[in-house]
Amino acid sequence: MPDSDISPQFNAKMAITDYKKVILDADNYFNKNFTHVAIDEIVKLRADFFDSLLQHLWVCAELHNENISLNAVGGYGRQTLHLHSDIDICVLFDGKLTAEQEEHIGQFFTQLWDIGLELGHSVLALSETDKACKDDITVATSLFEIRHLSGPDAHAKQVLGRLYGDDLWSSEAFFKAKFTEQDERHQKAQGSAFSLEPNLKNSPGGMRDIQTLIWVTRKYFAAQDMAALRRFGFFTADEHAELLESQHFIWRVRWALHAAAQRSENRLLIALQSDVASLMGFGDNSHLAIEKMMRQLYRAMRRISELNQMLLQYFKDEILVQLDKKSTPINQHFEINGRMINARHDDVFVDRKQLIALFIHIAEHANDIDGISPQTIRLIRQVRRRLLGDLQDFYRCRKEFLALFRHPQGMGLALSLMHKHGILASYLPQWREICGQMQFDLYHVYPVDEHTHKLLKNLYALSGKPENTSLVQPAAVYKSIENKEVLLLAALFHDLAKGRGGDHSELGAVDALQFAKFHELKPSQAKVIAWLVENHLLLSLSSQRLDIYDPSEVKNLAKAIGTKARLDALYCLTVADIKATNDDLWTNWKATLLRDLYLSISYALRNGLENVLEQRTIVREHKNEALELMGVNETPEAIKQLWKRLPLSFFSNAQPSEIARYSQAMTKYPADRALILLDENTTKGSSDLFVYMKDKPGLFVTLFNTLASLQISVQQAHISKTKDGYVVESLKILDYDHHPIRTAGRRERIKQKLKQVLFENRKLSKKRQNSNLGSFASEPKVEFLHSRKKDRTLISVTALDNPQFMSHFCSGFRRFELNIHSAKITTVGEQVDNVFLVSDKDGQSLDEENKQALKSFFVDFIKEQIPA
Repeated sequence: MPDSDISPQFNAKMAITDYKKVILDADNYFNKNFTHVAIDEIVKLRADFFDSLLQHLWVCAELHNENISLNAVGGYGRQTLHLHSDIDICVLFDGKLTAEQEEHIGQFFTQLWDIGLELGHSVLALSETDKACKDDITVATSLFEIRHLSGPDAHAKQVLGRLYGDDLWSSEAFFKAKFTEQDERHQKAQGSAFSLEPNLKNSPGGMRDIQTLIWVTRKYFAAQDMAALRRFGFFTADEHAELLESQHFIWRVRWALHAAAQRSENRLLIALQSDVASLMGFGDNSHLAIEKMMRQLYRAMRRISELNQMLLQYFKDEILVQLDKKSTPINQHFEINGRMINARHDDVFVDRKQLIALFIHIAEHANDIDGISPQTIRLIRQVRRRLLGDLQDFYRCRKEFLALFRHPQGMGLALSLMHKHGILASYLPQWREICGQMQFDLYHVYPVDEHTHKLLKNLYALSGKPENTSLVQPAAVYKSIENKEVLLLAALFHDLAKGRGGDHSELGAVDALQFAKFHELKPSQAKVIAWLVENHLLLSLSSQRLDIYDPSEVKNLAKAIGTKARLDALYCLTVADIKATNDDLWTNWKATLLRDLYLSISYALRNGLENVLEQRTIVREHKNEALELMGVNETPEAIKQLWKRLPLSFFSNAQPSEIARYSQAMTKYPADRALILLDENTTKGSSDLFVYMKDKPGLFVTLFNTLASLQISVQQAHISKTKDGYVVESLKILDYDHHPIRTAGRRERIKQKLKQVLFENRKLSKKRQNSNLGSFASEPKVEFLHSRKKDRTLISVTALDNPQFMSHFCSGFRRFELNIHSAKITTVGEQVDNVFLVSDKDGQSLDEENKQALKSFFVDFIKEQIPA
C-alpha cells in the first residue's frame, strides 16, 4: 500500500470543498484496502495523511516560522488514527502570543472545523504545561504521547523531559493514578466486557487496558512501546505476540464499526453488528457472521484483560514499595503473598488436580485473598495451552470440582477467577462451546457464558444479606436448601446446550445426567439436577402466561414439580436467572408474582400432592450413604433396630452425615436419659441442635420456650416420634446475634439449660413481656391440609416471625388436649411457616367443630396476648 496513493500535493489555492474531497478519497481508499492490509499499517497511514494535511494548513496560516509548535497528542500522537477518531492536537508556544499570532491560530482552527474535522485541541504556553500536567492526570497522559508536527521540536522534547522526571508525577503516583482510573472505568462498564454490546474502548479487555500498560511503561521505563518490556523480563515473546494479535483484531472491529456507523462510535451496537461482521469478511449470513465475529472479539478482550491484570501486578510489585507484603504458606503448593495467592514452585500444575485446588484455596481463604499473583497467572496460561483433553478427564480433578461447588464460598471470587482465566472452559467442554455464544432476542444482554456466570453469582449472593426487599423471600428459601450443590450444578448446565439447535432445556438435561453419572453423584441428585435444567423456565413462563391465582393451574404446577425440595430449588434458580438475563427484568412486580406463585404451590404440595415415591428413594440413598460414613458394609444390629423405630421423615429430612452421627449417638445413649447434641460446625450458616428423649406432655412447647429464653431463634425444625414413644427433634438455630453458636462455652451453657428444663423438670424463669410485640399486626393464617393418615389432622400455621409466637399457639394445643406427632417449622424471611400433624386426646383426627374452634383460638388468643 504505497504512501503515494494517499498523499496528494496540497496547495494554497485549494478550497474547503477540495480539502473535503481529498479527505473523502483518502478514507475511501483506506476502506477499500481495509480487508487485506494490516490494520496497524492502515491507522498509521491515516495518521500520516493528516500529518501532511495539518502541516500544509499550518504553513497556510503563516505559523511555521513562529516560536509556536504544532503537536499531535493522544491516539493521533501514537499514530493510531481510526476512521472517525478525534484528531487530538496541542499548540505550544514560548513566551506570550501577539494579537496577530492569536488571530492566525484562530484561523487555523476555524479552517479545520470548516473542513469537517472532529478535533480535540488545546493551546498552552510552555510555562503552563507543568501546572496543567500536575493538576490533571488526563492532561499528563495525553502529553506523554506528544509527537512533533511543525514548528520548534524543542517544545515537545521539553514537555517529555519534564514528564519523564519525578517533579510532576513520580512513577509511584502515576501508577496509582492510572491503576485507580482503570478500576473506576471498569466499574462504570459494570465490571464486564462481555455484554452483547461491548465498549471496544472502555470495557475490561478494551483498547484502554492496552493503553494503560503503554502509559505506565513510558513513565517508568522511558520506553516507547510494549516491545521494550521483553527486554526488562516482564513479557515473553509469546505474550507480546498475543497482545498485539488481540489489539489488532479489536482495531479492525473498531474501524469497521466506524465505517458502518459513519461516525465515531465505541459501543458495538446490536443494530450495527451485522454490517460490521460483513465489512470484516465474516460473511453475509447475519446471525452466523455475528456469532463468529463476537466469539473472536470476546476471546481477544479476555486475553487482553488477563495480560493487563498480570502485567499491572508485575508493575505494582516493581514500582510500589510493599511494606506489608508477608507470605503465609497454605500447603506445599500455594501461599498467600500480599493478598494474592501464589504458586510456591513452577511445577505445581504438573499435577492437574492443583489447577482446581487453587480455586478451593481461594474459597477457603476468601477474606485474605483478592486475586492470583502474576507469576501464577503465567503458569496457568502455560499449562492451559498444553492441556490434552479436558480437566474433567482426571478423577482427582472431578473430586475437587465438586468440592468447589459444595464449598460455602465456592461461587464467590473463586468461581469468577476460574471463569476469567479459562479453567472452567478447560474443565467442561460444554462451557467451552458457549463462550461468547450470542443470544439473539430482545431481553438477554449477555452471551451465554457470562449470563450463566452471573446466575451463579446471583445464587451465591442469596446466601448473604438481601440487597433489597424483593430478594428477602428468595434469600430465605436459598438458605434453607440443604444440598445447594444440586441447585448450583443445575444452574451451571441450564443454558449450556444453547446454539446446538433443538430444545436447549432437553439437551441440557441430557448433558447434566451424563455429568452427574461421570462425577458419581447419587441417582436422586442426578435426577433433580436434570429435572431443574429441563424445567428451569417453568415458573417464569407460568407467571407470565397463566392465571397463577387459579387453583387448578396451581394444582397442575404442583403435580409437575412434585416435591417441596424441587420447588425451593426451582424458585431460587428462576429468580437468579431473571436477574442474570437483564438488570431491568427483575422488578418488585415480578418478585411479588413469583413469590405468590411459590407460596401457592408450596401450600398445594403440603396439602397432599408431594411425590411419595421420590421421598422413599431419597430415604434409601440417605441410609446407604450413612452406613458408608459409619464405615460398615452391613447394618449393625443396634442400628437396624433403631432405624425400625424411627419414622421415614427422619431419614428424608436429615443429611447422611447427620443420620450417621445421630444414629450412633442414639444407640450408645441410655434410654432413660435425654440426648442433646449441638454441632460445633459454624460454617453452614446455622447450628444443628438434636434432641432425643422419651416423650412427655408439653415437651414440644417447653423446648421452644427454653430456646426463646436463651435468645435463640429457630430457623428450621423437624420433630417426629418413634413407634415406641420417643421424640426425635432436629433443629437449625441461630444465636442472639443471628449467627451460629460460635463458642464452646456458649454451646455448653445451652445444652446444660436444655438438660435442666427438659429432663430434670426445672422451671423457666418468668419471661418479660416484649414491648415490641405491638408491631405484630398480622393475623396468623391457619389452614387444615389433606393428611394421608385418617386418624391424623395436618395443620398449617403461618405468621410473622415473633419470639413468643410459638408459645402462644402451643397454648392452643394444650387447651384442646392435642397430641403432636410431628412438626416442621421453617423461618422464611419475616415469616414462620409451621406444619403440625396432630390428633385429639383419643388419638383421632379433629372434627370440623374442633377445627373451627382451634382456628378461632389462634386468631383471637394471639391478639389478646399482644399489647396494643
